[in-house]
Amino acid sequence: MKKRVLYVGIATLLCLSACGSKEEIESSNPVIEKNIWEQSQSTTGVIEFQKLAEAEARAFETTKEQEKLYSAKNGVMKTVGVGDGTEEEVSYRPYQIPDSWQPDQVDGGTQPMNYIYRVSENGLKMGVQLYTLNAYQTSPLSGGEIMKKEEVTQGLKADGQDFIQETSISINDQEWQVGYEVKPENKAAKITFYRLEDTGNFDDSVIVGSVVYPLSSEYLNQEETVMTTVSQLKTILYQVAANRQTEIVAVTP
Repeated sequence: MKKRVLYVGIATLLCLSACGSKEEIESSNPVIEKNIWEQSQSTTGVIEFQKLAEAEARAFETTKEQEKLYSAKNGVMKTVGVGDGTEEEVSYRPYQIPDSWQPDQVDGGTQPMNYIYRVSENGLKMGVQLYTLNAYQTSPLSGGEIMKKEEVTQGLKADGQDFIQETSISINDQEWQVGYEVKPENKAAKITFYRLEDTGNFDDSVIVGSVVYPLSSEYLNQEETVMTTVSQLKTILYQVAANRQTEIVAVTP
């Protein structure tokens, strides 16, 4: 499982919210060593994990244009036409974001599989990440099989997700796994939702979405603001998992 957790961009967002010293967001790409997150009951601003996990998906109005999160490749390229083909059919998931979400970093070139957004509500700055990962350990064309749920969880943890609490929830008719992390030294917490697709299609993916927010009680309506962002993310996750579309694109050399 390829690592896609981008701590730098999200950590910058948290620093801005915790310190209030800068207004501009700067993206950076250095490799960051895995951080060990520890639970601290004495940290202010902690929101009950189960309450966050079970926040109802919330519809929102937006003027933003539709975005595309591309499905995992799983080592498969579906070419179009005779011979080697110069075009391929790719799968993507359309979705829209709230007006308060601003793109901070997009990875994947013309077929993005990883987005980071910065969110500012009521003076509280948060980070949201949305991405897809391979659902197969090896290409299904080579006999690879869909991963087990336990393998997905282990892979996420190996990539730096140190969940201290975990649960399962439903977003409408979809089952999602949820993990929670707390990092008191950075005054930050993160809740992550992920879903392993298993439909038998080559574009099955592990869909992951997370919200990183500061642990501080100084913000007005902090809990309500974080809950709203989590609810909006859950609406987006449902859209992404429920709607697959395809398009024909030129084969990238």
